[in-house]
Amino acid sequence: MQIGLYANTHGVGYRDNDNNYTRSVPAENLEPVAIAQTAERNGFHSIWFPDHVCMPAETKSAHIANKSGARSYSPRHEMLDGAVVMGAVASSTTRIKLGTSVLVAPYRSPLSDARQFATVDVLSGGRLLLGVGAGWMAEEFDALGVPFAERGKRTVECIEIYKRSWQDDFVSFDGDYYSFANVSMDPKPLQKPHPAIIYGGMSPLGARRAAAYCDGFYPVFLDPFADPNRHSDLQTIIKSDLDTAGRDPSTFIMMAATTMRVTDSDDPLTHQTPRKICTGTAEQVLEDLEKFAAAGYSLVVAKMDCPSGEVEEIHEQITRVGHEIIPECSQILAAGGWRTDF
Repeated sequence: MQIGLYANTHGVGYRDNDNNYTRSVPAENLEPVAIAQTAERNGFHSIWFPDHVCMPAETKSAHIANKSGARSYSPRHEMLDGAVVMGAVASSTTRIKLGTSVLVAPYRSPLSDARQFATVDVLSGGRLLLGVGAGWMAEEFDALGVPFAERGKRTVECIEIYKRSWQDDFVSFDGDYYSFANVSMDPKPLQKPHPAIIYGGMSPLGARRAAAYCDGFYPVFLDPFADPNRHSDLQTIIKSDLDTAGRDPSTFIMMAATTMRVTDSDDPLTHQTPRKICTGTAEQVLEDLEKFAAAGYSLVVAKMDCPSGEVEEIHEQITRVGHEIIPECSQILAAGGWRTDF
């Protein structure tokens, strides 16, 4: 098993007994490049950047990060742009992979996104992993002038345009939402035929899109007492669809995001019943990671639970995970026969 880091470009994560939240932090205090460097020094596989363009003052949309649907963000929330920060991180690190968690494809022109993320792959020396999704916040779609009801079909067209842009000498596309002919998109990403595209989803339809158009699947388990087996039915759908398409599961990535906090044995969190997922001593966190592996996940992206709201606590948690968790993860083998070499 590998451990990734959920980037702090949107703030600092914390939990109560019901939900996961992100505390807004002044942008000048976020230190996203320094956080990425700390993660690289401590053996993290990858760092994953969330995506929003703007934040509605009010929303009735259920937040997928919480089983209850509770809103994770504040009405005025400081957020750094993921693609821009990835460029800075690419030039400030040498090994850690850079992922999107996830790029909401319908928000922007797919040609523009193809250009930006090809650039990230080139600047990083071939370290991009592109997480994509259809989005969930209707009010943000309204602000951007994109019909919320069209988001799924637009996402499918975007994925096809990314692939063509990254492989074809001259790119053409004629779809229901995007149409253009005979344009060039160079340079291409360094990874061939293209960087892995991993679909972020939580539904049977999302699972089917992942199997049909992508190289992996990425559900989230960010609520405090998430069950790693929650989406086993979606894995069944994916395996069936891959089999129908003649694709081997060993070519398909299965990854997940969860909240995490490493504590000392005398911390009350270690004795809580039930205990929050991936919380407690190193032994307790590793016990939960074993459950994720048994559920088929070979990469777990950790959103650090930092109640203080201070970025320094993220550095401290990254260091603890690097010293106490990651060295043991090589012994944890994921079930299911999914791809692990990415």
